[in-house]
Amino acid sequence: MLSSVALRPARELIFLTAVLISASTLASGQTRPLPDAPGTWKAWKPFNATVDARKEQAATPALVKAFETELLALNAILRRAPAVSSPVGFSVETWGHLAGFRPAAFAPGQPAGAKSPLSGGLTFGAFPIVEYERNGKTIREDTGETALQMFLVNQIGRGVIDRGNVPEWGAVDHDAFLQPLPQGEIANLPRFGDGLVIARDGASLWTPLSLRAALEIVAKNRQVDVDSSQQSVDAQTARLAVVRDPAWRANRMKEARQAAATMPKPDEFLKQIEESIRVEEANLVKEVSPTGGSGKQLADAKRGLAEVTSWIDALSPAEQTAAACYAARGAALREKFRTAPSADCHPLARPNYAYFSTALPRSAPQVVIITPIARCFDTADRHNLEANSPSPAGCRANRALIESLDKAALKAWLR
Repeated sequence: MLSSVALRPARELIFLTAVLISASTLASGQTRPLPDAPGTWKAWKPFNATVDARKEQAATPALVKAFETELLALNAILRRAPAVSSPVGFSVETWGHLAGFRPAAFAPGQPAGAKSPLSGGLTFGAFPIVEYERNGKTIREDTGETALQMFLVNQIGRGVIDRGNVPEWGAVDHDAFLQPLPQGEIANLPRFGDGLVIARDGASLWTPLSLRAALEIVAKNRQVDVDSSQQSVDAQTARLAVVRDPAWRANRMKEARQAAATMPKPDEFLKQIEESIRVEEANLVKEVSPTGGSGKQLADAKRGLAEVTSWIDALSPAEQTAAACYAARGAALREKFRTAPSADCHPLARPNYAYFSTALPRSAPQVVIITPIARCFDTADRHNLEANSPSPAGCRANRALIESLDKAALKAWLR
């Protein structure tokens, strides 16, 4: 999966825990962990390839089957890892999925789904073995919730392993992101951002985002603000024209007089109606004025848009193509978007679509990213709930899997 929005199912799976607690367990009260109980490696779950995902990736049944076969080969590699091949204190469940793919509207050069390798992933879950009492009987279960480990295949787009956001880009549909930076190695696998990357060349998965491209996304987002504000001003201007229309006012007062005829104080009621019309007109005038309400919002939005478009127009050819970085602590736009990466200015990137070889079958795995990593390997991370847990499941099993799996076989599995 290559696009920014294509990550919607995969990225959700990365951070979600598998909540599979049965109703009987919930009703039973306390459970007792069994860290020494023999576990099982359960059968591969049915492959998840939704109609939308198959359509978006132009994946025929034969291609889906071929891709699942590749994931089963990956599953076999994981299953041979000594630390989890004969699980104790937990049972293993694994399953695969085909990811969705929707080309980003603002992603120049992004290939269509039919021109890209199939993307998806394998999920590894080590579920603790527990037992509890119910109706006088001891019940043992190896489902529940755990920290999942994802193996994402052919996914290098926005939201996979990059962390943080560029607020000035808003919700505009694009494929750019804060580039995942190298962070050494874990178990002899290079770490970038929140993932371990197994590829022909991990650093080549992304390409620098030019300053012009970064600013064009800002401009597109600010154009959205201008359009939204303009719609509000237009609606209020149209209403002001109605309120000021003599025919509308005459009809409104005619209706008021008819209603007042049945009231004990008709003159007072008519004055209230006249005052309400006057107040509405005054409020609308204020709203559409450049100095207040929606009119001011529109004027501010236009100035914001002009700020970035004038900057783009003033860029020299060299500045336009220079690699951009983002300084979150910058006070002004020109302080946030720069062309000289530094400790406080994070490089910006896009997926390198040219990384993928078109000579290979679309089902071939060309890159795999193991994620999340921070949750189970960064002990200071607030999400690392199981890092120091005595349970052999969850994070402990995930770390043991990554540390003991056959790296050579994993690399050989890639094309």
